[in-house]
Amino acid sequence: MNDQEIESVLRRYSERLATLGPVPEALGWTKGRHKLRYHLLLEPWHLTTGQLLDFGCGFGDMYDYCREHLPGVTYHGFDLNQDLVAAGRARYPDAHLTAGNALKDGLDGQWDLIVASGIFNFLLSDNWSFIQTMFDLFARHARTGFAANFLSDRVDYRLDHTYHADPARVLDLAYRYSNRVMLRNDYMPFEFTLYVDLRTDFDKTHVVYPDFMPYVEGAG
Repeated sequence: MNDQEIESVLRRYSERLATLGPVPEALGWTKGRHKLRYHLLLEPWHLTTGQLLDFGCGFGDMYDYCREHLPGVTYHGFDLNQDLVAAGRARYPDAHLTAGNALKDGLDGQWDLIVASGIFNFLLSDNWSFIQTMFDLFARHARTGFAANFLSDRVDYRLDHTYHADPARVLDLAYRYSNRVMLRNDYMPFEFTLYVDLRTDFDKTHVVYPDFMPYVEGAG
């Protein structure tokens, strides 16, 4: 993502916020499905405690979702757009929300899980490099793993400003970080979510990851 594209993204969301106010539609979520995306990004990890980073958090609405469904999880939100973060702080004064340019300055800290919703949807001059850069960043700063959603290229219609990723190519990229990965395309027809679990130690006797050992006969 070059400087011109960053300015374009900042302007797009700030103008939407000024016009619509701090509502999901200002973030491009026009069909009421953002909570479904939160559920999909978070549910497979079975979190009860730990540190969560919502990368590209917008107003930090995932914080409210976590308060209701994952009260033991410590939420952190990070977004490029200071206007969105300011609106989020006004809405959720107890939430830890930060604005910054991770492409330029990186991230400061480690989290158990990093999730990203919608950050890969806009058409850029080089989307694939952006995806690779973000995956590298997430892998360096996540202890347990990371997850992100994408628009799929298995579609018969595209808007002129959206990027649609090849699920097979994204899955192949995930295997650079771990062989413990999952891709879901069963909840919406034209979107998918990718999960990269960085916990790769397994039981050498049964060749099973630890959290699945209770289902193995004779494993005690």
